[in-house]
Amino acid sequence: MVDIERLKLVVTRTPRFLERVFTANELQYCYGKSNPYPSLAARFAAKEAFRKLHTDFIKGVRFHDVEVINQAMGKPELLVHGQALKQCRAHQIKELSMSISHTHHQAIAVVIATERMVP
Repeated sequence: MVDIERLKLVVTRTPRFLERVFTANELQYCYGKSNPYPSLAARFAAKEAFRKLHTDFIKGVRFHDVEVINQAMGKPELLVHGQALKQCRAHQIKELSMSISHTHHQAIAVVIATERMVP
């Protein structure tokens, strides 16, 4: 869960935060809205939720390795790249499911990983 005003304050104080945390596609999507901060906060929450799936995901997985995109119908989807993809493969993760939402004040994300069943 991410406080939207707190994220806005961080972005205002430290603009480099945006480049460090979000991909160009994420920034383009969020700043295409009249108020980008709820969408930014939801994406940040999703990245943090992914990193907390396993202790190995915190080490070495950069924020850019996890990206939230929107499908044609608007459904958000989690894409993993680089070290995040390597960690998913190492832990035999078959599928990642995600849900994000926000109110006027808070954004939240849940990420569920499904591991491949070993016979």
